[in-house]
Amino acid sequence: MVTRKDIVKERILTVAMKVFSKYGYFGAPVQLVAKEADVSKGLVFWYFRSKDELILEVAKRSLPLDLINRGLEKGLVGRSLLESIGEEYIKKYVDPMQRNLLLHTMSLGVTSPDIAVHIREICERTIIRLAERVFGEATLPNRVAMRAFLGGLMCYTLRPPKDIDEKTFLENLINMVLSVSKQYKNMDSS
Repeated sequence: MVTRKDIVKERILTVAMKVFSKYGYFGAPVQLVAKEADVSKGLVFWYFRSKDELILEVAKRSLPLDLINRGLEKGLVGRSLLESIGEEYIKKYVDPMQRNLLLHTMSLGVTSPDIAVHIREICERTIIRLAERVFGEATLPNRVAMRAFLGGLMCYTLRPPKDIDEKTFLENLINMVLSVSKQYKNMDSS
């Protein structure tokens, strides 16, 4: 059951995403988030004990965790999991707000090392789960392959090549990731 408390918290997060996307995490004061959400600054801090806690929640939403988790929850594996993630990733980051937030989140290591540690831990756990579901195990080459896959998707959404359509890009990226992993597996067994 959704409560009024849940609705208000969600409204604050939604507004914070828009504000942080436009001004950056540290360029936007909490007062602006409160004003745009039509709540008091004190209420923002009632839901989020600090600006860093609010930033962390927004940063987690900016990552592709939601679409990765959907693929995992559907029980997808291998190529079908990568296809699902790739298609949803490109759809999510077509939105300039989502793209901006992702870039702001990627830069947190420089501006807020404490928040970056949380984000790094979340990403590491996600990469491990993803590698296990795509390749059957989370070896170093398989984790690197997952990072390459997500990095390739990020590059495509930030600067889509004019001569490669989305479907062709995604198909080739998935083939490359899967073939590289197979090559490492074959080298290990030799």
